[in-house]
Amino acid sequence: MLEHGVLKLRENCKLRPGVPLKPMLAKPTKAITEVLDRFDGQKFTCEYKYDGERAQIHYVAKDAPSEESQSIEATAGATKLATDGVASIFSRNSEDLSKKYPDILSKLHAWVKDGTRSFVLDCETVAWDVAEKKVLPFQQLMTRKKKDVKIEDVKVKVCVFAFDLLYLNGEAVVEKSLRERRELLVQSFEPVEGEFSFATHMNGQELEEIQTFLDESVKASCEGLMVKMLDGRESGYEPSMRSRNWLKVRLQPWKGYVKLEHH
Repeated sequence: MLEHGVLKLRENCKLRPGVPLKPMLAKPTKAITEVLDRFDGQKFTCEYKYDGERAQIHYVAKDAPSEESQSIEATAGATKLATDGVASIFSRNSEDLSKKYPDILSKLHAWVKDGTRSFVLDCETVAWDVAEKKVLPFQQLMTRKKKDVKIEDVKVKVCVFAFDLLYLNGEAVVEKSLRERRELLVQSFEPVEGEFSFATHMNGQELEEIQTFLDESVKASCEGLMVKMLDGRESGYEPSMRSRNWLKVRLQPWKGYVKLEHH
């Protein structure tokens, strides 16, 4: 910034694997009417809001350009994957979680499709019931050790639910629309049951559709919905921002089950 100045910061401070990016955050809402008012006349999408730990996964394959590999290898906690490359996991506060989730890093190569050489993935790590094939409460996830975890000692399994893509194959994609980023996400990764999945979403715009989707999120042990701008410049990813282009609709069970009404 001292060399190029604030106005040229975006041009000279490039997103790259190994350097965590402060994530985009959602504004909380008290009623679905706020959501409908905010996105009136706009294309938006709803996603399940998973009750887990926000994680940013950075990866560079062994055959990726050398400058990407050097960048992530310079990260203190970068974990080398024996067969496919180098990866790190960061929290929403840029804390290195690589040693907390060695089980994620060991399986990462199985989720990456051919041709995906580097990426930065925004996702949620969620405790997973292997037998029942369902999401477990956040409290279960918090019982895991935070450092120096050995794979053989892991008792609480996790599933990664990916909802956004910030960087792919040497290029930052944060300025692309959410619809485009979501398409790239599906093209670049392969879901594996109980290990890696895309966040469940729907693009319906009607109140009844949102209500049904909210009902389904409750049954899936989620804590509500994320509603996001889908197209246009406002649907780009805004690092370190709590943006009105992402709204959070949380359930409030202590007030009873809430039906959505349009006033």
